[in-house]
Amino acid sequence: MLNDRNYIKIKCYGAALCTMFLVLLGFHFLIKLQNQKYQTDEFLASTTYGNLLRTEVDRELNSLLFISNGIASYITVYHKELQPEKIKAILKDLWHRAKHVRNLGIAVDYRVTYIYPEQNNKQIIGVDYRELPIQWLKVKQAIDTKAGVLDGPIQLVQGGRGIIYRYPIFIEDKYWGIISTVIDTDDFLKAAFKNTDAGTHQFAIRTADNKNVFYGDASLFSDQHTFRQVSTVPNGKWEWAIKSETPTHIQILILRGLSIFISALLGLVVYYFMKERYRLSQDATLDSLTHLPNRRLLNDRMSVAFYAAKRFQKLMAIMAIDIDYFKNINDTYGHDAGDEVLRIVAKTIRATLRDQDTVSRIGGDEFIVLLNEFTSMQNVVVIVDKLMTRFQKPLIIFDQEITVHLSIGIAIYKPDRHSTLRQLNKEADIALYQSKANGRNSYSIFEHD
Repeated sequence: MLNDRNYIKIKCYGAALCTMFLVLLGFHFLIKLQNQKYQTDEFLASTTYGNLLRTEVDRELNSLLFISNGIASYITVYHKELQPEKIKAILKDLWHRAKHVRNLGIAVDYRVTYIYPEQNNKQIIGVDYRELPIQWLKVKQAIDTKAGVLDGPIQLVQGGRGIIYRYPIFIEDKYWGIISTVIDTDDFLKAAFKNTDAGTHQFAIRTADNKNVFYGDASLFSDQHTFRQVSTVPNGKWEWAIKSETPTHIQILILRGLSIFISALLGLVVYYFMKERYRLSQDATLDSLTHLPNRRLLNDRMSVAFYAAKRFQKLMAIMAIDIDYFKNINDTYGHDAGDEVLRIVAKTIRATLRDQDTVSRIGGDEFIVLLNEFTSMQNVVVIVDKLMTRFQKPLIIFDQEITVHLSIGIAIYKPDRHSTLRQLNKEADIALYQSKANGRNSYSIFEHD
């Protein structure tokens, strides 16, 4: 019959092999989930970027639409006193003040009567909109709905292309004429998108009614990986196609390339930790006040980490931590406040560490931190600096500000030194005493002669 020791070994080996197999099997699903996550992230990024684009276009467009509304209001109020020279002067003044406007025109009834600037636009003067099939549909829509209509980009009679905003004028509920604001499409869109850095995005815009793409790559609308959205313009809609161009996801390549190595490593971890984690219950291994591992569980983890560090030639460290003048905190603010300080300190230390590290309360205001699987001394210094920074400001305990500082002693295990676990603990204590001798609120690293 196998003895207990051999039986435990067989169970550990079996658990390690099962872990390796399950991890290898799970990598397929992990990569699939990761791809789904990237797709979700890209969708959210495209949505956010699309909303930004729409906002910028609406802002630029609204600033232009007010021009037609203003002219319409003037004509409605002063239609009995209208003089051609006054109308021309108003168009001239508004044109000089406006941005991205190619020309402003007014049609009395259906015939274009006034336009500014006249240079390069004389061909349109006197033209009846009813004789222009391409433009008449939108003109009629504006008149029928008694509301502004955005048309285009379309080919202009006087040459070139532009977006036209038609705004009808009704005097005493009777149609009088229509105002046309011809927008320079390229200049308008360039201004709208000047503050929207495309980065890794491509986008295109087209009209919803005739699918006329007037900005960007038209092929984006046939790409199944693009995000689609629709924006409303006066009496019409624009469709947007937005695509996020993300580089190859290096994380997935790493998962595929290192799957065997990671599964083997996890198998070893299961072998070393299964017995301890299986046999020890939470009540027997955690400190009742802070819910951190107690001395018993800490010693088990230290032994396993120390053995692994020696076998695999890795670095590990032990940090001894005391709360400076903790007795004064208890005496000044009471034991309830002192207990709350211990809980907050414990939570803060745990939040500062990595998942593979351990922090334990071994009694009173004394904590021990086990750092394993790090590559250089700089990793330890970064963790300690971050921890010291978190206690620069006073803690708020029961509506009172309590200043809390830590003294820290650090001992490092290096593969080239034949240290024992007992020696490391002693070195951490010596470094802690050195921190206190240096005035507290500091850390010291044990240095070998």
